[in-house]
Amino acid sequence: MQATNMQSMTRKVSLTRDEFLRELPDAIGGASFRIEGNTVLVEPARGQVARIQLTELGIERKGQLGLPMQRVDFQFDGMSDADIAQFLETWDAHKLRMGG
Repeated sequence: MQATNMQSMTRKVSLTRDEFLRELPDAIGGASFRIEGNTVLVEPARGQVARIQLTELGIERKGQLGLPMQRVDFQFDGMSDADIAQFLETWDAHKLRMGG
């Protein structure tokens, strides 16, 4: 499959930055990654990069409950549509643990 130039998407999760980082290795299927500030650079395979930007949104109120919210922006470089779908399938399999 041909690689796409760059695709992006955004999701919201209800957890703290620390919780997000603790759950990250499982959510990316054990792929290698490095953290640069609020950006996580994941390399699922050679020549592929998934850039994950984390932005704190503050506390969202749901009745009496206050949930810490994060916006998660994904950018995929050098990944085919099938590669992205596989990455997101692994991500979504861990979504419940990540509060999303």
